[in-house]
This record gives sequence, C-alpha cells and structure tokens, in this order.
Amino acid sequence: TTVYNQSTIAALALMMQRSDNFLAEQLLITAGKFKGYNNQDAFRSRLLSSWGLSEEVSWVDGSGLSRYNLFTPRALVKVLDRIYDQLDWHEIQAVFPNGGRSGTIKYWYPGVTEPYVFAKTGTLSNNHCLSGYLVTNSGKQLIFSFMNNNYLSPVGEVKVEMQKVLELIRDNY
Repeated sequence: TTVYNQSTIAALALMMQRSDNFLAEQLLITAGKFKGYNNQDAFRSRLLSSWGLSEEVSWVDGSGLSRYNLFTPRALVKVLDRIYDQLDWHEIQAVFPNGGRSGTIKYWYPGVTEPYVFAKTGTLSNNHCLSGYLVTNSGKQLIFSFMNNNYLSPVGEVKVEMQKVLELIRDNY
C-alpha cells in the first residue's frame, strides 16, 4: 500500500519550530497505527527498546506535556545521537529551531553571524530544558542536554546562564 503524505522533514520541522505538542502526539499515534500497533504503550515500548532506552526512561505521551514523561539528559543525548546518525546536517538545521532565528529559541543563542545552537526546548512550571546541537567556532558539532528544575528565579535568568555555558563551549572547543 502506498501512503501519500507530506515530506517527513517538512512535517518534523513544522512540529519542532512551532513546538506543536498536538501534532507530536498525532504523529506518534499515526506512526504506531501505520506500524500495526493499536496500543500506543506497546508502540512507545518498542521504540524505546529499539533505541536501547527501555530501562532508562518513562514515556507516557508523544507531546512531552505529561509530568510522567521521565527522560534524563543522557537518554536525550542518545536520541539526538541517533538523529545525528540518520539525518544529514542540513536536515537537522531545518528541523530544529535555530538560535537567534526560529522557533522557541528565536530570541536566544543568536551567534555572531550564524546560529550556533540548533535545539528544542521543553518548559513546564519551574522546569526548563534545552537539548540539541551546538556548533563550535572550530566547526565541531556537539550534542548537549540541559535540564533545569525546581528553580525559583525567573526562567529568563536560567536561560542567561545556559547561554553563558553554551557560548563558553562554542568559543573554546
């Protein structure tokens, strides 16, 4: 059976740039049905197993909005590494929000002339995460994941500190 659909990269870019949690959930449900899973828990378990993450995380929805989703920075780095192996760099740049240019990091991590951070945020009350790719001044592409939780300061202060760390890495590696 042939299924006609949007390009995968274009659909992922739309979802990631807008931080569209509804689309994320629907894509997960659709992918599960397409692969023959009527039970989304079974499909998520299969994905985690194939990624080598079965014992490391708790994943209950595709949107990321549930406080029951429990991922570690190490687990997210593993997922980002798999993405890095499966997509070319231009596709990663198209899918992930670009620092200083697009998506949820449009006003953060701008770089001097070009974006140096390509990453996705995750924010709930008193929790702010950023995971993705950083390009150093020497041209190295690095994978990173920040998870900040239970802070009492404004989220802007947390972002300023993350930006300092990312700029330090960008400038010195």
